[in-house]
Amino acid sequence: MNVPFTGEGYKPFGGKTVLLGGDFRQTLPVVPNAGREESVDSSLTRSYLWKHCTVLHLSKNMRITASPLSQQPTFGNMAFADWTLAVAGSQPIATICDAIYSDFSTNYHHAGYLTARAIVTPTNKNVTEINKHMLNRVRGRIHSYFSADTIHSDSKDSARLEVEYPTEFLNTLAFSGFPDHEIELKIFSPVMLLRNLNPEIGLCNGTRIMVTYLTTYVIKGLIMGGAYAGNVVAIPRRQFPIRLCYAMTINKSQGQTLDRVGVFLPKPVFSHGQLYVAISRVRSAEGLKFLIQNEEHVPLGYTRNIVYSETFDSLGGASLCIPPSTVRFASEIPHP
Repeated sequence: MNVPFTGEGYKPFGGKTVLLGGDFRQTLPVVPNAGREESVDSSLTRSYLWKHCTVLHLSKNMRITASPLSQQPTFGNMAFADWTLAVAGSQPIATICDAIYSDFSTNYHHAGYLTARAIVTPTNKNVTEINKHMLNRVRGRIHSYFSADTIHSDSKDSARLEVEYPTEFLNTLAFSGFPDHEIELKIFSPVMLLRNLNPEIGLCNGTRIMVTYLTTYVIKGLIMGGAYAGNVVAIPRRQFPIRLCYAMTINKSQGQTLDRVGVFLPKPVFSHGQLYVAISRVRSAEGLKFLIQNEEHVPLGYTRNIVYSETFDSLGGASLCIPPSTVRFASEIPHP
């Protein structure tokens, strides 16, 4: 990490007091194509600013205490025996969807119902599969929106590039933080914004919206949750930076607070803090369900937990519990 000027009179942030909020048990900064060392080195504890920081430990989980459903004072006291393990039958996606979106056929058009629940999973591939399954259960006609993928025409090699990278190939590419080439929507389906459009009216990266109106170039909907909940907003675009969000990746779920969360793990998590993020989105133990499999689609009673213990070295280990490398569940529904 590059160190800026530190000469005489230098004060970080000009001497102003700055509050930095975060949880090192959650996922670390994303560094493309990086390994463990690069991810840890990019975290705040490795910054030249860290020596100027005073660590304050928060002890109250607001998601738990704010919910009238919860009888437990802290999330740390939640026993594994209180967690319900949802296991797969022949259709694991249908199983986890039924567990989280119960009574969906009578509630799919209610914003409050959709706001309170989501399924989280490690990869975009699984997110897409779950979202397609849920969209097919919504009544109404599908509206399809397509990207306009082309090679930049100002390039001197544009003719050659168009041959090497045809539009059909560009349409198959999928990137984190970008919408897919084809977005299929129905009225009342929930979507999530992938970038900031207008923060002043609540259109921020991560905002969830229930679609209420669809045209070729405009999507209207109600903001679900947050300070702007219930506001009617319009997104006039040629290409819409949105994605269906019956399900979302664990990384994208950071910051969400939900009543019912399904954690779908067809494979174990692959990054530091992902499992912790997944289980800490929910307000109560009663609202948390797991579906854990291995590659042979056999239900399991445990899963791997990735922890980079060196991340906590500068935080004062006496007051911080480093999570275990394997999480086991005390209750399991027998495989049908």
